[in-house]
Amino acid sequence: MGTRRLLTTPGAARRDMRPDMPLNVRRGMRSGMTLIETLIAVAILGTALIGLGDFMGHFAHATKVSALQQRALDLASDRIDAIKHSPDYTTIDTMATTETITADSASYQRQTLVRHIGGGAMDTLDYRVVTVAVTMPGIAAPVRKTTIIASF
Repeated sequence: MGTRRLLTTPGAARRDMRPDMPLNVRRGMRSGMTLIETLIAVAILGTALIGLGDFMGHFAHATKVSALQQRALDLASDRIDAIKHSPDYTTIDTMATTETITADSASYQRQTLVRHIGGGAMDTLDYRVVTVAVTMPGIAAPVRKTTIIASF
């Protein structure tokens, strides 16, 4: 076999041949990041973290609003179910109220509206339209549920 040769980059031979240069210069003219490179990296990282923080804030707000809307929908559904299970058709009119309900450390206002359609001696129709609207300061639009209950 032949002799072995050390493979180096072309500039490395010239740097290593000058014994008057300090050892760290002979090994490589640059061995780290400059101040400008570090500042640019920190600026890029800071911009990304600010964007991530903004996203997390919007995500947390959307999650909270969604939970409030779901609770309002549950309150409206509960009221509709209570009216549907009323034992007497004529007492449905008395269920038209406005209530303030505190749930999950939030205050909701639930309004029940009952509209009677027909029901006269000459009418062929007799039913009630029940609408429940739940509002809260943290919800932009009220949550509404409507049902129609025929005479029974």
